[in-house]
Amino acid sequence: MKKYIIYLFFLISTIIVAQTIEYSGIVKIKGDKYPLPGVTILVKGAEISTQTDFDGKFKIIVPDSLKIISFSYLGVKPMEYKLGKESFLEIELKEDCNICFLDAQQISIYAQNGILDNPIGGEFNLSFPTIFGKPTLKSGIGYQTNLRENSLLDAYLNLEHLFFDCGYRIDLNSSFQSIHFKNNIDSKRYSIETGTNFNGIKALIGYSNISFTNLSANRIINSNGPLIGLGTRIGRPFYVTVFVKTSIYKNLSEYQAEIRSSYRGISGFIKYNKIGSFNEVSLGIGIQFTYYLKRREKS
Repeated sequence: MKKYIIYLFFLISTIIVAQTIEYSGIVKIKGDKYPLPGVTILVKGAEISTQTDFDGKFKIIVPDSLKIISFSYLGVKPMEYKLGKESFLEIELKEDCNICFLDAQQISIYAQNGILDNPIGGEFNLSFPTIFGKPTLKSGIGYQTNLRENSLLDAYLNLEHLFFDCGYRIDLNSSFQSIHFKNNIDSKRYSIETGTNFNGIKALIGYSNISFTNLSANRIINSNGPLIGLGTRIGRPFYVTVFVKTSIYKNLSEYQAEIRSSYRGISGFIKYNKIGSFNEVSLGIGIQFTYYLKRREKS
């Protein structure tokens, strides 16, 4: 009797397996071909679902009687796909510019090192949930020091995606920088700028105010001046964003450059700062992740 029960169990299992098909594949954003992690995949007509991994890949088992699966993700248009004979699926989703962008609700934490004068430091960045589905408030602060007379503080508060359309957006950015260097240079700078992004190219135009003191050169400068800059994003295989900008004051100029890259949740950057006789090259490495709130899950 026991043998018949075991045989019946395997027979039923075989029938169930024969009535399901395993599909796998990859999900990308149409146009730039980047894999999209965290996409929800749902079998229509059943409570079966999964999500894409960090490389945009997925696997899902579908009953043979059901033929439609759906793909959904914040910031892209939902899509229904009719299953056929192919078991490996390459899915391309279109961005939905009327929903929001994908850089909200991000946290990044870095350890950073100033190669020249400020060897110890860190950076923390936080982007908030979108405001009524549109602008995203981003903030960050970085600090470096040699634990004695040198320190470099950078902070920013940005309102991004203030105005946008597909391939185009306008951001409003503000920043503060404080430098203390060898009991000789003391600098405080405030700036506000507008960033216009068009097809991956970002142009910055703004206004800066600086209070700069160089004791050895007997220079005290309090000045306002224009700020200009350019930036872009380089895709696979580098996943790099690059920007350079400069502020021009009376008898003084400031230069900044940054290269930043993220891959599989690991981020790194190289920064360069120069103002007067002060120079610093900073290296940073850290982690970046998304935090989820009920508001985002329901969007």
